[in-house]
Amino acid sequence: MFPQQTNFELPEDCIFNFSPHPMWIYDADTLRFLKVNHEAVRQYGYSEKEFLSITLEDIRPKEDIHVLSNAIKNIHQRDEGYFKKRLVRHKKKDGTVFPVHLKSNLIPDKDRTLELVIAMDITELKESEDLLILSNNRLNRAQRIAKLGYWRRNLNSDLSEWSDETFRIYGYEPHSFTPTLKNVINVFHPEDRHLLTDDLLDHLEPGKLKSFEHRILTANGSIRWVQQEIQLILNDIGGTSHIEGTIMDITERKEYEQKLKESNERFSLAMLASNQKIWDLDHGNNTILHSKIICDGQEQIVKEPFTKDSSWLGKIHPDDIDRVWDSFFQQLENREMSHGKLEYRLRLENGTIRYVTDTYYVQRGAQGEPIRTIGSMTDVTVTRKQLEKIKAHNTVLRDIAWLQSHAIRSPLTRIMALTNLYRSKGEEIMSFDRTIQLIDKAVAEIDDQLHQIIKITNTDNNNEQGNIAS
Repeated sequence: MFPQQTNFELPEDCIFNFSPHPMWIYDADTLRFLKVNHEAVRQYGYSEKEFLSITLEDIRPKEDIHVLSNAIKNIHQRDEGYFKKRLVRHKKKDGTVFPVHLKSNLIPDKDRTLELVIAMDITELKESEDLLILSNNRLNRAQRIAKLGYWRRNLNSDLSEWSDETFRIYGYEPHSFTPTLKNVINVFHPEDRHLLTDDLLDHLEPGKLKSFEHRILTANGSIRWVQQEIQLILNDIGGTSHIEGTIMDITERKEYEQKLKESNERFSLAMLASNQKIWDLDHGNNTILHSKIICDGQEQIVKEPFTKDSSWLGKIHPDDIDRVWDSFFQQLENREMSHGKLEYRLRLENGTIRYVTDTYYVQRGAQGEPIRTIGSMTDVTVTRKQLEKIKAHNTVLRDIAWLQSHAIRSPLTRIMALTNLYRSKGEEIMSFDRTIQLIDKAVAEIDDQLHQIIKITNTDNNNEQGNIAS
């Protein structure tokens, strides 16, 4: 027969009955409930009478019965008064399965093996724990994707706490590297170790982030670039407590920046060698981005409003600025136009005049409105001077040709006519002396024109020499 509830007494009946957690006493040999408290009745949905008619197996999911069997087998190995703690799943009368935290203790009895059990419903705790695990897993994945780690160190300790991603950034597995201050200094690049050997507190203010970039030596000896964000944390009484920070692997970014720098340097040198200058006009913001060569041939990128008095347009010759400005915007108004070209003069700070050709491409929106214009200005001063020199030579040649065809041809024609007349008529029409006199006059005219040609030629040569010297 199943023993009656009144066959034993508990001096702590008041605590048992009014405990905020379900409690019961059961027989370990039969697994039957012998006594349950009010909270067990409320939470599990069985009446007290129903509880006393079932066994522990009835409040366990079928798939967990083996867990209960194993626990019962080991029950006699425990001493009386020893509380056993474990996490299991229980089942309510309506079939709801929920996690519980059990605490149990053997009760002395000469005839039976009795156990007192306290069952705490940890559904909310388990849900919070699952959410915390999920959140932590997401955080770890986010840190791994972003290559972002976290670390923390108490100021009175030599040992730092590292997240898993921090270990990965340094190339170590967790537990394979102990992040003491000495070890951390050793994995800093030798040229950057002063960042740790200097007193950090001299560079940190409570609540303010301090950012810096440096190199590290990974476990395999490779060099990587990282960015650290560090802050100093105070305790409740305002004293310094600890420092914490994040570390991000920025190696790819630094390599890209280096390649971009080298590319820009090559591009700048190419621009210098080709006498070209690149500009980029943003029509939405009405700003122009252009390169400016400063001392030692270094290039400086300038961004400024696109106005007539900007440093960019301010160098255009005053006689050309209005024409250039009006022509440029007239071309922009033509929604079919995508390429343009302008020629004008620049007046440099030293007063030198340079000739340039500006070619550009207009990027337009869906309605044909200009969005962005990218151009290349080429210095064509040398070419322009060569053209002007050719034009000057052509003018000289035209003058010489005119002199040859008119000024020299006329007296030469007279000489030829006089000689022919003298041969055919002798002195019948004109005396020999008069003929010689007229011929001398014509020769003198030819000589004057030849001197004129020599003068023009010498002037042209002198101008050419002056251009070469300049």
